[in-house]
Amino acid sequence: MMDEAQPTQTPLLHVKGLTFSYPQRHVFTRWSHDFSGGLTWIRGSNGSGKSTLLKLLAGALAPLTGSIAAQGIDIQSQPLHYRRQVFWCGPGPVVFDHLTPTEYFGFMASLYAQRDGHALARHVEGFELGPFVHSPLATLSTGTQRKVWLAMALSAGTSVTLLDEPLNALDAKSAAHLRTCLARAAQDPGRACLVASHEDLGAATAQAHLLDLELIRK
Repeated sequence: MMDEAQPTQTPLLHVKGLTFSYPQRHVFTRWSHDFSGGLTWIRGSNGSGKSTLLKLLAGALAPLTGSIAAQGIDIQSQPLHYRRQVFWCGPGPVVFDHLTPTEYFGFMASLYAQRDGHALARHVEGFELGPFVHSPLATLSTGTQRKVWLAMALSAGTSVTLLDEPLNALDAKSAAHLRTCLARAAQDPGRACLVASHEDLGAATAQAHLLDLELIRK
């Protein structure tokens, strides 16, 4: 596994002076970090700020201070353009759950013009989603909904992909498919994949940059 030294490649995601607090809990204080291409494994105990960090990077939460930019596009001055560079797969259910997976994929394709249709088809197969593509998301299990969201995240073609506990609720075959995808992402210098997970990432582990939030908050 790579150590926590700053990567030497040109960063795809730049965070500077990030400060954030909840009413009853402080999380980050003037934290800065550059994320390069490849895979970054974000680790830490419950409450260390893993999900909070990904929400901040996704634009789902606003920092008290600091700046965040993807490919030089600032989230505050160009929020829509920024969000088209960053795909966030959170821990909750898929939004627009009245849609079928097929309809959801079509809707998301209108937002992410760079999406890879061939990759999407591979992920639909890898996650064994074929029997469910015409059923409303709301009628599907939590694990199946998660696989739909992951299939889109992995094929959206964004420069930054944020995955929050992506192995949760996956069956063994789907988890194996995801770990294979993460191993490939670790070798892609053109895209940054950030994964917050308490589970082992498989073959990707040895090639991942490690970001330990326990050390950041000390």
